[in-house]
Amino acid sequence: MVSRLKVQETRGEFAVVRCEGCDHYLELNWYEEQEYRSGDQLDHIAFEVDDLNLALAELAEKGVKPVSYTRESARSRWTYITDPNGI
Repeated sequence: MVSRLKVQETRGEFAVVRCEGCDHYLELNWYEEQEYRSGDQLDHIAFEVDDLNLALAELAEKGVKPVSYTRESARSRWTYITDPNGI
């Protein structure tokens, strides 16, 4: 584990984990008394890619299609796909 922090405003906490010798990390979030809603909370994992269009093209060749439109912010672009189990 890299770090773990309680967040008073949300009455929750988050932890950052990373495997030894790895550049990737995973942030896990938990919020007390917050109702889970599929699609916008604790139900996804994100991966950074150099070229989103290329990554989506490679996934499309394997039969994987986005389940939402591509969204954009000032610093990033993203979309959602399903895993092999349909999640």
